[in-house]
Amino acid sequence: MKLRNMLSLAAIALGSFAASAQLAWADKNRHFYSNESIDQWPTDTVISCWRGEKVNALALFSPKTDGVVTAKISGPVSGEARFIDYVTTNGFRGCGRPQKEYEPYEVPDIISDPAAQVVAGQSRPVWVSLNVADDIAPGTYVDSLTIDGESIPITIKVNRRAIPAPADRKFYLNLWQQPYAISRYYGVEPWSDAHFELLKPYAKMLADASQRTISAILFFEPWGEQSNDLFLPMVETFRNADGTWEYDYTVFDRWVEFMTEQGVGPDIECYSMIPWEMSFRYFDRAKNDYEFLKTTTDSPEYRELWSNFLSAFAAHVTEKGWFDRTMIAMDERSMADMKNAIEIIDEAAPGMKISLAGNYHPEIADRLYALTITQGDQFPPGEVARRRARGQISSLYTCCSSPEPNIFSNSAPADAAWLPLHSTITGHDGYLHWSWSNWTDDPLHDSRFKLFAPGDTYFIYPDAKSSVRFERLIEGIQLSEKVRLLRLEFIADNNAEVLAELNDALMIASHTRPRPNASTGRQIDSINAIIARYE
Repeated sequence: MKLRNMLSLAAIALGSFAASAQLAWADKNRHFYSNESIDQWPTDTVISCWRGEKVNALALFSPKTDGVVTAKISGPVSGEARFIDYVTTNGFRGCGRPQKEYEPYEVPDIISDPAAQVVAGQSRPVWVSLNVADDIAPGTYVDSLTIDGESIPITIKVNRRAIPAPADRKFYLNLWQQPYAISRYYGVEPWSDAHFELLKPYAKMLADASQRTISAILFFEPWGEQSNDLFLPMVETFRNADGTWEYDYTVFDRWVEFMTEQGVGPDIECYSMIPWEMSFRYFDRAKNDYEFLKTTTDSPEYRELWSNFLSAFAAHVTEKGWFDRTMIAMDERSMADMKNAIEIIDEAAPGMKISLAGNYHPEIADRLYALTITQGDQFPPGEVARRRARGQISSLYTCCSSPEPNIFSNSAPADAAWLPLHSTITGHDGYLHWSWSNWTDDPLHDSRFKLFAPGDTYFIYPDAKSSVRFERLIEGIQLSEKVRLLRLEFIADNNAEVLAELNDALMIASHTRPRPNASTGRQIDSINAIIARYE
């Protein structure tokens, strides 16, 4: 039986619809706008989940009068309901500056506040999150969503199985952080106490999503000023009058310690030995000014700069107890440059881990602790298993060159859930996205940016507001954990028949890449239905 979605199907079976109501459940796999009618949507729904899981549902509220209303969840399962605000997007899906004008439109993405100003006759989407306790008894529970005096039920069927806490999940999530966007937006000094206080809720959001890496910047702007905010160095490099080098790790240390305390990590990805413009800023004490070394990876100057830096850096992270956590990270660099950098690393900092997001190169793959290729590419057969046996990480990523599925503000909502789940189903360890909080000038109102698809640079909002995209990503990670745990369970039980049934169904439901115009939402719903079979 094909499912429209896990929420609406169960409610349709019950036969309750919002013929004249203000409030109804809706399909979270699509966007809803103010002119939407809620008459076709059910007033009751069912969610199947595991213990310890965070589950989401979407409701529509169509007010009869203007005013301020508040959404509230009540019942045995704790949760919250928040209105979804709109942000400007357009139809561009690509890299660089759009070659034509795209008509802007509003998309519901910002998960805002429980209270909202509403206008009579204009529908508003409402995001409902339920936090299923890890020690709750398996069974059936009923909560209620209430807005403006009207309530609709939501039935939660809790499986006997439990999903691990975020810190204990095996999925390798790597969302690159941009702390300078937050200091710029709020007008505080970078790395001041006020800045760190502002960073706390964002770090917690990452930790709750199972974020495994801390993004650290070694030299000024590794990506050539392509973002709205500069990536300033967290290590200050000084060249003395006698030609020797010194380093100040104050910001780096405080950043790593802070993120670790917030539950992010353990890995520390340090960018980058091979920046996009191959320019390295340092402070020349003889000239009392900053200088830039413009060079290539095969030059003597490059070798001198990095041999000194890496030798001192390795000693520092060893002293801090972080050597095994630290990676020298590169992004989409050529094999020739990678080989030059690896040679210097192995000479100056033997044993230091290396990561690359880019193409698969068999000549260097064994030396890369973390290797992430684009979502549409493939590792050679058996390579991921070989790398995993060596304790290495093999993941998939999307960026502006992947029109769909992706996490743009104009992407289908279910794309964000599909990406991590697809990574797990196809045998990979995790998912990477190059930006999480690279805010535009007006991120709460306009997600468009001059160089990328709208929303490609961020999917978390100021005031620590989550997004539909981010919550669906977490949903996909939880589904990934369910797939992993079911596979382990069936292997431990020597239940080869059920394991094969599960894997076959999952591979059918998650194509290597969805066909043009295929619905990632239908695929997610199908996989939810498959997992729900195993009670």
